[in-house]
Amino acid sequence: MYRIFVLAIICMACNTNGNHRQQPAKAPLLPFFKQRVNPLLQNLETAAAKKILDSLLPYIKEKDNYIDMCSWLRCMAVVYQLENKLDSARLYADRSLQLALEKDTTQRQLLAGKIQTADIMGDQHSLDSALIYGREAYFMAQKIDTPGLPLICLKLYNIYEKIGDLPMQKKYLFEGFKRSTSPKHKTVFAANISEYYGKMNEIDSALIFFQALMLDTSFSNPYYNAVRFENLGTLLSKKGYLKEGLAYQLKGMQISRKLDELSAQSYYNIAATYLKLGEYLKDEHLLDTALRLASHEKNWALQKQIWLAKAANLALQKKHELAYSAQDSAFSYFQKEVDSSVIGRARELEAKYSLLEKDLQIKSLALSNQESERIRQQQKNAIFQIISGVVLLSIYLYWVWKRKQFKMKAREESLRQQLLRGQINHHFLLSCVSELKKVIREGNIQSATEFVQQLGQLFNLSLQNARQPFVPLENELDALASYLTLQRALLTHKFDYHIEVNGINDQEVILIPPMLLQPFTENAILHGFDGKEEKGQINIQIQKKHKVLHCVIEDNGRGLQTVDNDSQKQSLSTIINKERLEILSWQTKTPAQVKIIDKKATGRQAGVRVELIVPYQLSISI
Repeated sequence: MYRIFVLAIICMACNTNGNHRQQPAKAPLLPFFKQRVNPLLQNLETAAAKKILDSLLPYIKEKDNYIDMCSWLRCMAVVYQLENKLDSARLYADRSLQLALEKDTTQRQLLAGKIQTADIMGDQHSLDSALIYGREAYFMAQKIDTPGLPLICLKLYNIYEKIGDLPMQKKYLFEGFKRSTSPKHKTVFAANISEYYGKMNEIDSALIFFQALMLDTSFSNPYYNAVRFENLGTLLSKKGYLKEGLAYQLKGMQISRKLDELSAQSYYNIAATYLKLGEYLKDEHLLDTALRLASHEKNWALQKQIWLAKAANLALQKKHELAYSAQDSAFSYFQKEVDSSVIGRARELEAKYSLLEKDLQIKSLALSNQESERIRQQQKNAIFQIISGVVLLSIYLYWVWKRKQFKMKAREESLRQQLLRGQINHHFLLSCVSELKKVIREGNIQSATEFVQQLGQLFNLSLQNARQPFVPLENELDALASYLTLQRALLTHKFDYHIEVNGINDQEVILIPPMLLQPFTENAILHGFDGKEEKGQINIQIQKKHKVLHCVIEDNGRGLQTVDNDSQKQSLSTIINKERLEILSWQTKTPAQVKIIDKKATGRQAGVRVELIVPYQLSISI
């Protein structure tokens, strides 16, 4: 991949405006560099390229065109860079950059010079200076040469990779890949994106990325296809799809072999897949090949990995002595890797001290970035505060609206309760008038007089209770006792009643809806005892449990199954009371229930048992 990266530098250095001709003449030499010099550099034929460039120098000096001279100097810098003569490469790059600073009005030559200088300084481990030139080139390209941005993004990625800044690596990798139109550039970005995901241990993300690339037919070239197949195969192998991954790896290796681009890493990746498949001999053979190439590349870290892989292979084959020996070799290369990294850090530190002025510029840039970040953070905080204020205001307005709706609902339910109580009172009044007419027809004046007196007392209590949605339990029980006494007198002691209150000593502060129990006793008297010869009995039990009242109203009447069809229907008062209990549940947020049981149907004596669960409230004085 380094070779492709160098080719990108050459293209950037030589491709600017000019007439396309194949030999030097009076026209600019840029097309000549592109068609005659670049192919030699691509094939690493640096001697032949240098010979042509040397022959052109007298003509360029005579012509005295700064564009041609800048291009010639950059091509010479590439020659020495490919030969790993970085000091000589830096010399030619500096001369090109100085000439561009003096004469370039378009800033394109200056931009090309900065990119090449950043690349050479990166190879020399002068990362501070490389970063300055790279960033300057990035901002210049945004203004004058946007198509050149992918190359600059690639250079900045390489610099940040050496620094170890992963977030900045990701930024320039994906920006460069997005902006790239050259298949070769996309190849480099794709390979490095895969490597980045590997560093972050995000294998699934890398797989998704490469599977998407497999469907992209907008560009294609052998280098790119080799990278796609090899990386996708390696990722699939790591995820456990060994056979599918191996097929892609072999396909990529076949293309790389034709391009003479096989590397130690490629052999190592395929060997790892064969080891997982249990192909120990193939794995061992490929690891030996990878070791030779890694030794030639002087890649200490990869040699360590290969020796560890060989140790694992030998251990699986039960060759324990050879495995121990391979582990010892891995340790020796680990020491070389450590020594090499120490040397690299020492050189970088030396470069920092030798370029103190450049360091100060970086610090100034860092302070500027910090100030910009502080301003951005303030803007974010302001936006967050505005959004928070809007959200809080919305919550408050919603709460006010809900509270208003709640009050309206409560008012509506209060009016509805009053209407329902009026319906109960009306129903009870009709029943009493009917009974009173019957007594008067019989001529029993004394009983009628007593009935009217008791009725007046009962209605006095009812009117007092009807003024409030909730009344004390004590008042409700007094009204109920008056009603039962009145009915007992009307029916000439045809039934007895008993009211039992268990464990409630604060009846005056427990509040319940008025006239809630009376309708059920009325049903027992009018329907349960009607036509029954034996004396009736109504038992009422009330006890307090877990913030509700458990009320049981039980009689020994005819029950539900023996009454006629008309009385099988629920009485109006029963229906109203069920509605009142539903409203009470909504008001108190506590379930209220009513259950009517035919005792005969349950195998016991005749009669009806009504079970009520009534939520209550407490007086405000408590």
